[in-house]
Amino acid sequence: MDPTRLLARAQRDRAMKPEMARVFAKSFEVNGARKIWRQLAREGVSIDRCTVERLMSDMGLQGLMRHL
Repeated sequence: MDPTRLLARAQRDRAMKPEMARVFAKSFEVNGARKIWRQLAREGVSIDRCTVERLMSDMGLQGLMRHL
């Protein structure tokens, strides 16, 4: 399928997934959506936290859970 014919949301998702995977890998696959979102913001990437959560879920990425 031609990527230019995708909806704007789908195009944005497609562009953001590699960035999120990079940040997740850089965090040693520990950080969850909130910290991934904050790191992307520090890098100047404008994305909503709920979008990060949705894409991480789609990609099967999950941060580590803290056990108390």
